[in-house]
Amino acid sequence: MKVAQRFIAIILIFIIWIAVFSYVNFLKRDSMIAAIPCPNETIGIVKINPRDIFSKILFDYSFRNGDAKMMKTVSEYYQNWVQDTSSTRVPIDFSENFCLIKLKVNQEIVWALAGKSIDQQVKGKGFVRNGFYYEIVSRSNNESNSLNKHLLSRDWFSTSFNSGKALSYELIDRQQVKNEYIFSLNKQELIICCKKKGSTTMLVPDSSRSYFNLSTRLNKGSFLPEKYADLKVLTDKLAGFSFTYYGAKYVDSEQKGTYLDPEFDLLFNFSQKTKLTELTKILRKVAKEDVRVESDWIYLNRARYRLKSINDSTIFIGKNKAELSQTNAAFSMIGKPWVLTEIKDLGWKGGLLELIPEYRALKDFSQSVASIDMNVLCNNDACYTRTAKKSKCVKNVQQVSIKFKPGTNARLETFRVLLTMANAYQFQQD
Repeated sequence: MKVAQRFIAIILIFIIWIAVFSYVNFLKRDSMIAAIPCPNETIGIVKINPRDIFSKILFDYSFRNGDAKMMKTVSEYYQNWVQDTSSTRVPIDFSENFCLIKLKVNQEIVWALAGKSIDQQVKGKGFVRNGFYYEIVSRSNNESNSLNKHLLSRDWFSTSFNSGKALSYELIDRQQVKNEYIFSLNKQELIICCKKKGSTTMLVPDSSRSYFNLSTRLNKGSFLPEKYADLKVLTDKLAGFSFTYYGAKYVDSEQKGTYLDPEFDLLFNFSQKTKLTELTKILRKVAKEDVRVESDWIYLNRARYRLKSINDSTIFIGKNKAELSQTNAAFSMIGKPWVLTEIKDLGWKGGLLELIPEYRALKDFSQSVASIDMNVLCNNDACYTRTAKKSKCVKNVQQVSIKFKPGTNARLETFRVLLTMANAYQFQQD
């Protein structure tokens, strides 16, 4: 009897593996959606190739992964997704190529989700056009209805998907691509590519210490969930920022009490003239803690930082003196990500912090990274291998390469941390 049960179990496992392998092969086929129509008001498109992304993740998870934490994360997300009744399901076939469209309508930035419609009868707050479903995701229902009518009355153009790009963000000007951010996720490496444009000011980190630096020129109108709408007063004025983080310290003082003292330097590059008093008003509005200014210092809760105006549109806040340089990289990332979760002098309280899923996932992810490298490439190399080759090398492509430690699967680690964050914030009730 036991022999028969084992034999049946082996057959069932074999059938499951065959089913998973068949589904992976199905996902590896190119999507039937090669292009999608977009309104002429489009200024940006996030293009997503789910088959390319999930075929690799599913293969890694099924045949290469032995980590039970992934199963737990996926299970929790699925349970929350099934129980979520906060909104109607979007009638889009997410097994085919789909996109997020950034629109500029009457000087306002709005975002729309678009993809192959699975129901020609509109049941959501969007509309169907030529077999594709479109839904405004950054406005209320009443505003969406008027925007839908406006977009349907305007001219449209067609934009193509590239089967060799799993995830990309195109900046559009007069229906033409003016810059493109490409995200490539391999087994041991996450690569971000974009073309160099213009010049901006960034912080120079203290290389004698462990740090993490992120510098970018913002594309106005970045999507913010409704619960973070207060940040719009800040992001709408920003042209870019440079942020260097050195870790945090837990302070337990008889005079000041207990608090976290993060050590960071932050440089704001604004798109218009901005005074120190204007920035402090914005910070008071968006911050969830006490903000006060004394002379050349700003206090965020009980942590003290230098406050300095570099010029009429650049402001510095930080623990250290501002060391600046110019860069023409639209996006840069250097340093050691593990410092983002480092809190010194926490003692036994660190064990309690480990119980928070978001912190644990971010810590695991940051500690799995071996190095972050930046270099300039020819635009017929690396991320752009599927584009037409040029006979002459033009070094105008900036590449950020995040390499993971041996034995760590970059795709699974990235997927797990994103799914954990979605689990924490997508279904969170206010």
